[in-house]
Amino acid sequence: MAQNVSRALYEDSHGNYWVSVNGGVGLLDPEDGTIEFMLHERHPELKNFKLILSLCPTGKDCFAALGDNGLFYYDAGKDEVRIPDTRKDKYYKSGIKYFGLLTDARGLQWFATEDGIRIWDKKTERLYLLTMSEGLPNNTVSSILEDCDGVVWASTLNGICKIIPREEGKGGYRFSVVAFGVPDGLQSGMFYDHAALKAKNGMLYFGGAHGFNYFNPGHMVCEEAANRPILTGLSIFNTPVRVGEEYEGHVVLSAPMTRTDKIELRYDENFISIAFSGLNYANPSHTYYKYRLKNYEEGWTETRAASLGRAVYTGLRPGTYEFEVYAANGDKVWSKEPARLSIVVHPPFWETYYAMAVYVLVAIGMVYWLSRMYVRREKEKMMEERRENARKQQEHLEEMKLRFFTNVSHEFRTPLTLILTPLGTLIKQQGDVDLKQRLTVIYRNAEKLLQLVNQLLDFRKLEMRGERLSVSMGDMVVFVRDAVEAFRGLVKEKGITLTFESKVEHFYMNYDHDKVYKVVNNLLSNAVKFTPSGGCIGVGVESSVRNGREYVAVSVRDTGCGMEEGDKERIFTRFYQVEDGHKTQPGSGIGLHLVKGYVDLHGGEITVDSRPGEGSTFTVLLPADLQHDEKATVPHGEDKETVEASVLSAGEEDEEPSGGKKKLLVVEDNADFRAYLVHELSADFDVVEAGDGVEGEEMVREEWPDLVISDLMMPRCDGIAFCQRMKNDIHTSHIPFILLTAKMSDDARIESYKAGADSYISKPFNFELLQVRVRKLIEQREARKETFRKNIEITPSEITTTSLDEEFVKKALAFVEKNMGNAEYSLEDLSKDLGLSKTHLNRKLTVILNMKPLQFIRSVRLKRAAQLLAGSQYNVAEIADKVGFNTIKYFNRYFKEEFGMTPTQYREANKRENKSPKA
Repeated sequence: MAQNVSRALYEDSHGNYWVSVNGGVGLLDPEDGTIEFMLHERHPELKNFKLILSLCPTGKDCFAALGDNGLFYYDAGKDEVRIPDTRKDKYYKSGIKYFGLLTDARGLQWFATEDGIRIWDKKTERLYLLTMSEGLPNNTVSSILEDCDGVVWASTLNGICKIIPREEGKGGYRFSVVAFGVPDGLQSGMFYDHAALKAKNGMLYFGGAHGFNYFNPGHMVCEEAANRPILTGLSIFNTPVRVGEEYEGHVVLSAPMTRTDKIELRYDENFISIAFSGLNYANPSHTYYKYRLKNYEEGWTETRAASLGRAVYTGLRPGTYEFEVYAANGDKVWSKEPARLSIVVHPPFWETYYAMAVYVLVAIGMVYWLSRMYVRREKEKMMEERRENARKQQEHLEEMKLRFFTNVSHEFRTPLTLILTPLGTLIKQQGDVDLKQRLTVIYRNAEKLLQLVNQLLDFRKLEMRGERLSVSMGDMVVFVRDAVEAFRGLVKEKGITLTFESKVEHFYMNYDHDKVYKVVNNLLSNAVKFTPSGGCIGVGVESSVRNGREYVAVSVRDTGCGMEEGDKERIFTRFYQVEDGHKTQPGSGIGLHLVKGYVDLHGGEITVDSRPGEGSTFTVLLPADLQHDEKATVPHGEDKETVEASVLSAGEEDEEPSGGKKKLLVVEDNADFRAYLVHELSADFDVVEAGDGVEGEEMVREEWPDLVISDLMMPRCDGIAFCQRMKNDIHTSHIPFILLTAKMSDDARIESYKAGADSYISKPFNFELLQVRVRKLIEQREARKETFRKNIEITPSEITTTSLDEEFVKKALAFVEKNMGNAEYSLEDLSKDLGLSKTHLNRKLTVILNMKPLQFIRSVRLKRAAQLLAGSQYNVAEIADKVGFNTIKYFNRYFKEEFGMTPTQYREANKRENKSPKA
């Protein structure tokens, strides 16, 4: 490799020459002048260090390579490289240029950079930073040397500075910086980096753009003392204050500032500036000042001025202050005594002690008056509370009486229903006239008893007001991938890299979709919470076999803070939280406990591997052989649509059998009446039962009935609340609901219909009425399904009974319409868009429209095709493509199944209808 430019050279103890050339540091062969190899060829981590500005020895066969984007250390004897880490090496700052390195006689390491001088004290592990704020001529420091007296000299882009370290208490240092420029005899322009030399005789040489400067620090004469500064002027609101002259009606200065020890100002004269001089006649341009105002600021303000210095203070509050200022000569030798000035800012009259005394007296008077008012109000309040308590007791007594009558009346109506309902059935079935008349007498008297009960109810016109698995077939790879995608936006905002990797393309198995989603969601939430910006989170899915049993392994790994060994055994305990400061947000301590519980329900296992500072990996193992009532397998080689349909069918354990009885759920707390209803309805329907609303809700989600018959007043959960929960849940809102109640008031009826009930029947009732109402509700639902099949134009309000179902159908139609031309739009896409699992989506569409989701998507596409055939000039192939069919063969087949004719025949038939004369 030929190199023409070299910036630095270092010779180790073995006679090897290491040079800085284009591309980094290499080993030079002095015989032929070629580079044997570059360091980054052996150490790839150095490939970013392309421009090395200097090579500074740091020990035997060791040097530091300083470049334009940092530095690194190389041990030529051991062939080892070390790049400082900003987290461990506090002295190091990446991304800036380093021009020089010096270790002085005190052991301090001085780094010359483009961002000032960085000084590292290994003993105390303390970093000092010197910039223009501390007196450097420029922040870009080209070279740095130490003279024989331990004073450090540094060249910059526009000058040289002298830095004197002085020890302070507790092992610290204070650095005095004196800058020199062109007026002091230096050349103009910049000084070159690494162009500095200390000769044996103590001479220091610094090279620059216009030659070089050299001097012997030992021969430079320093001033040993500085004069005490004097105060030369005072301004208020930028207006100079003259001696003996009035300012705003009063004299501020009665003598010159040099002989004034104290000034007094009004509260609104709080914007002042004080001028002072250091009396440095030898070199006025190198005069330094440090000043402070006691009771206003704590630290000292240090500045450099060519002649006069000035301190400005604004917004001084009333009080007493003392101004102090020290001066220093060009060698930073400070005066022993400061110049002082006492400043008194008088408060306004409303803040004087007299005003305060008036305020106190007024406050005492107000407190006394308020206390008297408070005592009076408390007495009135106590009397009002007594009257209110007496009134409430009376109301409570009346309420207890009315509740007693209501409850007793309700208890009467239920047994009366058990008498009247079967009695009415017996009367209709009875052929013996004599017996029928006797039964009629009984029925008539029972009705009279009911009238008496109703009279009691009329007395009060207004009403005083376990976890189990639900597994279904699904593709675990797609399921986890979708869960991961939901976190993309969050991790992007936090600057975290999120990856997903699966060693298998598909993994179909039975699992509880809701609980597994909560497991993955909790683990990802924890990973995001504990991973800092710039970190990584990886999610993986793979198959695993343990003891002859197949599992799916879902892992979530992060590069967060990790945890101690003792925490790993307790994190799954409820309410336990790892104490860590990286967590930006506090948690409740139950998330991982829930994860463990859901995994245990599946018969699986969860493990964690974590180390402090390296991150954590959670691995969940779920058995792939969980059984289901209806097992579905995926035959090899089937097309995508067939596979999705077979997988979905595995989750349809709640679908009604084709051509079988409709399933009813009877919810009634009275066991006799419930048994009677179950017996009478079982002749025409498949009937299941529950004792109250809580059990009823469990049975709905377990049996998925076609219709619910529920009593209104029940323990634990009444019929109104039960109906509201069912109608407000998208999974159950389609199920018709009949409420039975002994209450006959209009309010009870209104409340029932507000809850979403489809029908309201008062006890006692004619059983035939109930049968007819049940059949009609089911027939109406079937009619709505047929409406969807027959109509080309789809109107959601005509095929649904609740606003929730109507909104659901609208959304489903909108998503299919949006993806009309997308042939790849699948069941999984529709399920994800609607926010429902494939099982629930299948059940919902089957109940509302009597078709599977894939059939629904296809039906909407075909209806749109029919509209295009009848009202556009597109050919059949173009229409097939517009509605998402890849092949004309499948389009023709499905269109004929839907409409009983081919697309061409359909277009011709619609043309004939349009041409025929209208009546």
